Amino acid sequence: MSVQENLQTVRQNIDKAKAGALKPSDSLELVAVSKTYGAEIIQEVIDEGQRVFGENRVQEAQGKWPELKSKNAGIELHLIGPLQSNKTADALELFDVIESVDREKIARSIAKNLKRSANVRNCLFRSIRG
Repeated sequence: MSVQENLQTVRQNIDKAKAGALKPSDSLELVAVSKTYGAEIIQEVIDEGQRVFGENRVQEAQGKWPELKSKNAGIELHLIGPLQSNKTADALELFDVIESVDREKIARSIAKNLKRSANVRNCLFRSIRG
């Protein structure tokens, strides 16, 4: 199955699920997980209109997303995996959304590093106990 066919199938399945839902939501958004895929394949998905992507490793994302984001307007990149405190500054520079902050240490590191970077618009916190 080609990238285009796969993406079309996923979008059709989302539309079917929305149609069958008790409370359909127009605010549903597909986050295409691009981990382990190279920039060439990701570019094909971008060319098909996908603009929101998820990566779970900061280092892997650093190797492909700066160029992809510079060549393609309107890309939103989510960090979908756990964040290590030593990668916080890099994550804030690259990602638009950090989806899971699961430790107080990470929250503090984000707060400290946000003073240097205004890039991240959203952080989603899991229950932090401390």
